[in-house]
Amino acid sequence: MEFTTKTIGNHKVFELVGSLDIYSASKMKKEINSILDEEEIESLVLDMSKVTHMDSSGIALLANLQKKMKTEGSKFALLKVTNDIMAVLKLSSLDNFFTILQSESDLK
Repeated sequence: MEFTTKTIGNHKVFELVGSLDIYSASKMKKEINSILDEEEIESLVLDMSKVTHMDSSGIALLANLQKKMKTEGSKFALLKVTNDIMAVLKLSSLDNFFTILQSESDLK
């Protein structure tokens, strides 16, 4: 799993690429938390358009990031969730748990 970051308005957007699973989730958690610890981020958005696979470890990462942001009084959202990843979220009954945005224009 790789990622790039960009800022859109007051949103810090992480574009995730690859599989978000047991092999990559802990590494991603460390890397994203390291950035969150260095910067004060008002809104964290994960662009899921290039995530090819997600298992329970990926779901746990998303839930942990949302909890962390909420605890800090910040916002958390998923962006451009693919049909395959949305199916995983629906199976886990988490499709309504996360704020899910369709496009970058929804960030404004």
